[in-house]
Amino acid sequence: MERVTLRLIFDRVDYLNDVAEIPRAFSPYLHIDEESENYLEWHFSQIDNNFSINISSSIWESKNFCTTVNAVDFTEYKRITKRFIKNSLYVYLSDVLHISLPYGSLTGVRPTKMYYELSKNLADVKSYLCENLFVSPKKAQLIENCVINQKNVINTDPKTVGVFLNIPFCPSRCSYCSFISTEVFRIRKELPLYVECVKKELNMLSEILQKNGFSVGSIYVGGGTPTCIGADNLSEFLKYLKDFGCEFTVEAGRPDTISEDYIKAFSVSNVTRISVNPQTFKQSTLDLIGRKHTLDDVYRCFELLRNTDFSINTDLIAGLPEESYDDFCDSIRKAIALSPDNITVHALSLKRGSVMTLNGDEKKEFGLTSAMIESAYELLSEAGFLPYYMYRQKNTADNLENTGYCKPGKQCKYNVDMMEEAAGIIAFGAGAMSKLIVGNRIERLSNPKGFIEYCERIDDIVEKKRAFFGI
Repeated sequence: MERVTLRLIFDRVDYLNDVAEIPRAFSPYLHIDEESENYLEWHFSQIDNNFSINISSSIWESKNFCTTVNAVDFTEYKRITKRFIKNSLYVYLSDVLHISLPYGSLTGVRPTKMYYELSKNLADVKSYLCENLFVSPKKAQLIENCVINQKNVINTDPKTVGVFLNIPFCPSRCSYCSFISTEVFRIRKELPLYVECVKKELNMLSEILQKNGFSVGSIYVGGGTPTCIGADNLSEFLKYLKDFGCEFTVEAGRPDTISEDYIKAFSVSNVTRISVNPQTFKQSTLDLIGRKHTLDDVYRCFELLRNTDFSINTDLIAGLPEESYDDFCDSIRKAIALSPDNITVHALSLKRGSVMTLNGDEKKEFGLTSAMIESAYELLSEAGFLPYYMYRQKNTADNLENTGYCKPGKQCKYNVDMMEEAAGIIAFGAGAMSKLIVGNRIERLSNPKGFIEYCERIDDIVEKKRAFFGI
């Protein structure tokens, strides 16, 4: 199909600022260029309870959509009208482009969170997703399955929180990555300073918990690649986190960074879960995307962990450059053969700031990544894995999702609570974001993203965190 390029013209109202994500979701078939001569335009109006939207274009016929809005307050009015405009745009573009998107008019990160909200008033949420939001039956079933498999895992206690520690360093930069992380060899001299600054923050943890009456339900040490900073440095952090008796994950994403020293450090620190992420089992792809490790490193890492009690997660990515359908299915089968407790399957997202995006890579035509993701679901289901959490990102291949699968009883509580925003988070380190759930709203406190700025401002960061948590 030939790509259509146009600019967007629309009523710029604050509560509608994400409506434009609908036409952007049709990329690569619809390309948004604010300099284009062609345009897509929409305007809305309301007379009494009748709300209408007119959609027009320089290349397609215009169309009107109307509905009746009975809202008790402005909050409900915003919700109803925003959804109606999104649905109208989706129907219009799906018709003129002859394309159906797997998640229909949904543009948010958390489809499962929407499922929970809808289930408060609807008996059959899955049918509502298909009939009213144009979600495909397979994706509606995936959403429902994730919600079912979160039962007895998702947090229900407002006084239970998660703890997150960010270590924003990696051995090398992956071409698809846009996280604010730095190659560790560039900052070896500054690393001791970062360790001391993070410890200043971590010193507050016990006081925060006691002052607020919080208990810790899960801990996650992520990045970056926490296992690239040395076992001694990482142990300096783990000693603050080892005594809570809860699920405790350390992301050891690069298998070449794992050693006996780390395994000993994890064991004495009561770590329960380790994430080892090959992303693919095709060596030429690893080389192409800048992973800087070998498949032998993956197998060596699993051999090191074989006789330990850690739960293991393994990440794979569908849609990586120059990978075929068979390549990806081979990676799924090889991951299953290693028998980790969790396998997380990501659809490639072209993130702003990544090497791939800066090099001009764009979303491919729909088809290949969808087939990969569908086969992952089938192969993992056949092997006894359950989908239990999911989330979506912008600019994802085929407008798909990232899904965590697990063996029965091996759900990662932190992943569930974070994606469903079911628990507050006390977060430490550069780029970390703390969250407090206050009634129906979430209050946030972000640390500076760059580690240098973080170190320079650590005293101010500590004071702001003290105020945020009321200590």
